[in-house]
Amino acid sequence: MFPATSRAQDAPPPKIVEYTERVAMNTGEIRKANVCLTIYPNLESDDFFKGLQRIDRDGIIEFHRYSRTVSTYPAHLTIQIVVSASICDADVYTPVPIPDYLNTLHFKVQWKRGLYLRSVEKFSVESVPTDLETSPNRRQLIIPIHDEHDVPLTDHLILTVLSSDGKILSRMAARL
Repeated sequence: MFPATSRAQDAPPPKIVEYTERVAMNTGEIRKANVCLTIYPNLESDDFFKGLQRIDRDGIIEFHRYSRTVSTYPAHLTIQIVVSASICDADVYTPVPIPDYLNTLHFKVQWKRGLYLRSVEKFSVESVPTDLETSPNRRQLIIPIHDEHDVPLTDHLILTVLSSDGKILSRMAARL
């Protein structure tokens, strides 16, 4: 005879993801002629993500920060982007100066829930000065976001890069 076990003992442990100061978004790439721009975005918000945990228990997702339940993003977020330029398809990584067309690109920031997209209330794009003598192939952009809607942490933040004529060149996402 086997001893009786409870369902709690049979249930697998919850899957826990812990975040730090920032959330890495998908990497994007834009190719024009033989120059590739690689886009490395990160989502930040002061200390909001520090200590944040995603707990997935039997398909139910909860977020906790220091033992308190958290359900929405803060109203102020920042996407910090590092853009680097290199020769596409080179046998060896070959950096090149950032091309001028980077200044002609447009950005769209949206929240995604299921299949539905909603534009972020307010955002801007700022270029951050860098030391061009040491990194002529890198540029840093900051996109401050302000959205007073209570956006659930289960929504995804979508960053789209558009050409000057509105063509989608790259799309990246932050998923918690």
